[in-house]
Amino acid sequence: MKENLDQASGGLEFDLIGSRQLLLALGLGAVPAFLAWMLDAEALQSWDIPVAASILVFGVVLALRAHPNPLAKLPWKFAFLIALVPPLVAMFALDGPVTNDERAYVFQAELMADGAMAEALPHAKGETDLDALFLLDSFRRRQVFEDLETDRRFSKYAPGTSMALAPGVLVGNPMFSTLLAAMLDLWLILLIAKRLGLRTPGMAVLLLGTSPFFLLMHTSMQSEVFTLPAVMFGYLGLLHARAGSVKWAIAVGAAAGWVFLSRPLTGLTCALIFGFVLAIHKHRLKTLPLAVLGGVPFLALAMWWNYHYTGDAFKPVYALYAEKYGPWFIGPEKLPQDVYGNGDFFAGLLRQSGRWAVAIGGMLGGAGLAFWGTWRLRKRDGGAAILIASGLPMVYSLHWYAGHRAYLGPLYAAESLAFLCLGLLLLMQQAPVAWRRGLLIAMVSTGGVVFTIRWDLIQTESFARSAPQRVVQAEAPPDAGAVIFLPPKYKGDKEHGYKYWTPSSPAELDSKAPVILRTSHRMTPQRLVQWLGLEGRPLYGFVPAEEAPLGGYLQPLNLDG
Repeated sequence: MKENLDQASGGLEFDLIGSRQLLLALGLGAVPAFLAWMLDAEALQSWDIPVAASILVFGVVLALRAHPNPLAKLPWKFAFLIALVPPLVAMFALDGPVTNDERAYVFQAELMADGAMAEALPHAKGETDLDALFLLDSFRRRQVFEDLETDRRFSKYAPGTSMALAPGVLVGNPMFSTLLAAMLDLWLILLIAKRLGLRTPGMAVLLLGTSPFFLLMHTSMQSEVFTLPAVMFGYLGLLHARAGSVKWAIAVGAAAGWVFLSRPLTGLTCALIFGFVLAIHKHRLKTLPLAVLGGVPFLALAMWWNYHYTGDAFKPVYALYAEKYGPWFIGPEKLPQDVYGNGDFFAGLLRQSGRWAVAIGGMLGGAGLAFWGTWRLRKRDGGAAILIASGLPMVYSLHWYAGHRAYLGPLYAAESLAFLCLGLLLLMQQAPVAWRRGLLIAMVSTGGVVFTIRWDLIQTESFARSAPQRVVQAEAPPDAGAVIFLPPKYKGDKEHGYKYWTPSSPAELDSKAPVILRTSHRMTPQRLVQWLGLEGRPLYGFVPAEEAPLGGYLQPLNLDG
């Protein structure tokens, strides 16, 4: 009997679980979604809970009617093809990123691809210091810092994400890097599932590759796209190191270092978790020094990056940007909120857990099963998976912002997704066969449906943000050096236009390509033409119109009249 139990659990010793326990876990896992729906209007979209509940019902029905055929027969290798879809769709169906973060990452990646570290600030003819400040507004982008002392501008973010995107930029599309990251994720989870001794490791590939959260996230160039494979690689190294291959500890440290170079708070959290798990293991005197050694080059690069831009190895550009632009707490102290987060912990935790409650397999309550399984996994990995899966949401619950709404799950804790998939699969191996098949098949067969439902939200965001570029490409005369002026307000709000629209770079003034500039009460088209030496070029005003096929149109300007 003991031998049969071991085989049923993939070599791990656990008691088999029953239907009532599964239903209880699903119910508890669904509670955060309902709490978030009642208490936080920004946590979920209106259709998230009904869709996730429908998938849950579908899984239960399958469980009641499923035939006891082995899941190993499912074509798990097709997950690699499924994971190709989001990046490829984004390449050809989106006009641009849906977040300002992505634009900043690509901006820095383009500089790197050209062998540059920063971009020169624009200058005007005969400008005063005050004029120079106002002139910057015409070129200003979100998440890009202008350093007036050194006369240059650069992304506010740590360099790792832009470094990952640079190869894609060099081949003509940064989404190529996203595609490679998705393939790497699926390969790594297969290796990890085999290392953990899971009976159907291919099912782990299917669970991750068809997860709607995974699919939606990989329509983007968010930093989490490139930290997820690094955290998984570090976890794989941890498993090897705990099994006696101490040299793998170097990989653990290197993975945490890369994550720190991309998302410093996530990197620090993972380093502490990996370090703790190594420290409580018998090989700690060998593994911990090697892990530190693996992380040193990345830490040194991060410190050099900080020093190059801020003059202080321990002060990131992120802090400079926050000090200048906020957002700020209300009150005389004016403390920046977004320097590694100073938000409401309980409100943040509610939002994170509410999103997890609908994101695991798109099934309402699936997170209850996943966290339970990840907890049971601690007997094999020393608790690393459950610490990551719970630690990241808790750390980022202090952040003032929960991540963009387009991607379904808690984006700042996205690295937890792979471990929750592994925990879910482990738990299902101890579940009754019918429940195992019913719930897992419901998840892997409906991920694409959830992706399709939310895809419209991603397209809408991309369409609104890229309207000026799309209209200019269609209507502005090519190679004539046309100048297009954005109106000061969008939807009656200056902040809205600043958030959504992206002007050209200063360097593009020297080309024959169209140039897009912001305008304001002070920086009128007349002044910009005079100060930037744009006389003789075709001039247009961009007129936003949501009902127009392109989201707006160009209106010729005659500044002489």
